[in-house]
Amino acid sequence: MSKSSKSRNTVRHSPPVLPAGWWTPLALFGIVLAFALIRGAGMFNDLWLDEIWSIRMMQSISAPWEILTKVQHDNNHPLNALFIYLISPVEADWMYRMFSWVTGSVTVGLAAMVATRLYQRLQPDENRLQPALAGLFSAPIIGGAYLLIHYSSEARGYAPAVAFALLAFYALLRASENNWGKWAALYGAACVLGLLSHLAVVQVMLAAVGWTLVTSVNERDTWRNRITRALGWHLVPWLFFVAYYFGFVRHLEIGEGPQNSLGEVLRQVAVYSLGFPASWGGVALVVGAAMIFGSLFLVGRKSGALATFFVLVIAVTPLLGLGFSRFSLLFPRYFIISVVFALIAVGFGVTRLWLRAWGWQIVVATALALFLLGNGLHVSHLWHEGRGQYRAALREIAARTPSDDISIGSDHDFRNFALVDYYRNVVGPRHRVIYVSADKILPGGVQWLLLHRLDGQPAPAASVTDVLGNRYVQEGVYPHAPLSGWDWYVYRNVLLRPRR
Repeated sequence: MSKSSKSRNTVRHSPPVLPAGWWTPLALFGIVLAFALIRGAGMFNDLWLDEIWSIRMMQSISAPWEILTKVQHDNNHPLNALFIYLISPVEADWMYRMFSWVTGSVTVGLAAMVATRLYQRLQPDENRLQPALAGLFSAPIIGGAYLLIHYSSEARGYAPAVAFALLAFYALLRASENNWGKWAALYGAACVLGLLSHLAVVQVMLAAVGWTLVTSVNERDTWRNRITRALGWHLVPWLFFVAYYFGFVRHLEIGEGPQNSLGEVLRQVAVYSLGFPASWGGVALVVGAAMIFGSLFLVGRKSGALATFFVLVIAVTPLLGLGFSRFSLLFPRYFIISVVFALIAVGFGVTRLWLRAWGWQIVVATALALFLLGNGLHVSHLWHEGRGQYRAALREIAARTPSDDISIGSDHDFRNFALVDYYRNVVGPRHRVIYVSADKILPGGVQWLLLHRLDGQPAPAASVTDVLGNRYVQEGVYPHAPLSGWDWYVYRNVLLRPRR
């Protein structure tokens, strides 16, 4: 068979190529809008501890610069804190989450722009449809990942950090153009705003330095020009990082929390990024690793510099952080930058598979449907249960307490008092909530006892006793959806005769 015959057979069995036109931006707009609405699933439920903590911090200062000079705690994400400071006080708690919702929704569109440009860099000889398809695949992948949805509806700095990280990467993808100066300025601004959102954006900055080094070695230009371009890209953001680190980050007080193993956290990352059931953590981690390795292999075949960037931002820089950072606690949210860039790489791999043959289109379509369905089930839990149902629990306690005063104790004074104190007004004007710390329990105990359980922790017994031996029976359970907050188990003192 001649070469021309083989070529004709290949074309005959390949998927048809449609022209990219007005329908691609319209489809992208629909995807962004849909996932913006989905991100609203977690906006209108109760705030949890870290959000309330941020709000209380902002209520303690009298000027915006005190965000950096006075509130020196790792729960302080400065850009999000500034937003809270500027809009406070608000009539509805969900307004504190607006900055995260807007930046989280914009992230879906940014992901499509990044994926489109990435495909153009890696496959420069293909027609306009293939890069457009890469954007249309990557948008629902980034939009549908529960980990990203969750933190796009939480009043903290993770969603803006992801948005600015992708904006910085988009600017880097434009680095080869003649007018690189404006893209370097955009990159620097995105890095500064990203660092002010969350320190994790330093992963992108470190990976970008690696990319620059690999690119510079392969460039055919004078070393003077190469160094000039490198300084133009990296000098300003790194000078800001040094000043920011020694002026703010180094002085931060590190909050306490549960000690989670790296393996358990990575399994949770895989589950809540890929849409697997919570009990399938090991399977999700293996599948996720295979998808990432396969996608990076495809990227590496086309560009060693870009493969270097992805390996650094996804794996190497988080490991460096684990080795050298003072922040010893581990949570899935700390890997959110790694997740978003891993999914961008997977988006490229998915597009290449889709364009191979009809059989691969069936595989890709099925996998994407399962991905969206699995993540959709996690989103459903967030919609119904939120990050906890603290208001509902306190209202029920008030409804079942015959006296005007309601005494409440708990198994963790710091975590639970912050929530009881923030929501104490939901009991109505007739009742007065009195929180009693564990070291001040009276001989007869408190009327109500709150026990809390984090993700994956076993439920407490139906009957418990406090430190003085007073007995309580379980009256209600108020669950939460992973990844923030906790379940509340409400217990009544057996001596209290509740109102029926």
